[in-house]
Amino acid sequence: MKAVSLNTLDLYGSEEPSAQERFRAVEAFLRVVDADVVAVQEIIAPERDWQEKAELAERHVQQLAEATGRRCTVDGVPACGVGGGVHHTALLWRDGIEVVPGTVTRLGRAEAGMWHSLVAAVFDLGGPTVRIASVHLSPYSATWRELDAAQVLRAVNFGPTPGLVGGDFNGVGADPAYDPDPYRLGLTAPGRDADGVAPWHPVYAHACGPDGAVDRRAAALLEHSGRLQDCARLAGAPWTATVGHWPTDPHPPRRIDRWYGSWHLPPEAVTGFRVLDGRFAPGFLPLREVSDHLPVEVTLDPARLVSPGGRG
Repeated sequence: MKAVSLNTLDLYGSEEPSAQERFRAVEAFLRVVDADVVAVQEIIAPERDWQEKAELAERHVQQLAEATGRRCTVDGVPACGVGGGVHHTALLWRDGIEVVPGTVTRLGRAEAGMWHSLVAAVFDLGGPTVRIASVHLSPYSATWRELDAAQVLRAVNFGPTPGLVGGDFNGVGADPAYDPDPYRLGLTAPGRDADGVAPWHPVYAHACGPDGAVDRRAAALLEHSGRLQDCARLAGAPWTATVGHWPTDPHPPRRIDRWYGSWHLPPEAVTGFRVLDGRFAPGFLPLREVSDHLPVEVTLDPARLVSPGGRG
């Protein structure tokens, strides 16, 4: 089973021709990558009356599903997490995979404290089941990110079903040995001082703690207290930045888009992980021009979801 997570950068939020071209590229990529399950972030529905916003977000999810040949509805309702602002999350899946009835979870700022949102569902893979979530944490507050992380644990560590959660965590991982501080690399690099420190920018206040170092509290809650397992590390994948390539991004390259396995996901079930880059098909835009985030892909062996120790 292959799952892909992508922050789509304001999908369907503009009528400008250049934006429309990029939206078509997002759709084309999701068709070509042919994932079994897709976790999407930043589907746009502007702030307005809550019900109107939710309905517009759901229509945009259906638009993406139709454009990519995927399913998105459970009992006639799209699997969409409606956030407190304009950015929303969604799950899409291919024909042949079924959502277990009664397992869709939607957490948004109005009802569950999330800055953007989370949506999760349990998928039947033809016998084995796995809970999969799409999430988008706060970009503006390390404290709020930590609160968001608590909601992620609530959604994916619940019950006996092993889970995967993919998305934009808006912060680096908990282990500095794998995720070095991008703001204090300690080496000479273009645009940095002799100690490797990036020049200050106002947005760094949302990513760094009082000492100026990167804030890892949300990741620590996920990985230490909640025992979520970083799929990149389970698969032995090399560290790869997922953001920092966009011309208007003031941050250094960082790895903020990840897939985590729940505490009871057997590690051996994760058979691969990669950050997707380059030109995904002849004649299409390079992925670095499709979004300010690169897609992340995880592969799972459903036969290994139930381990000998019974954790699955």
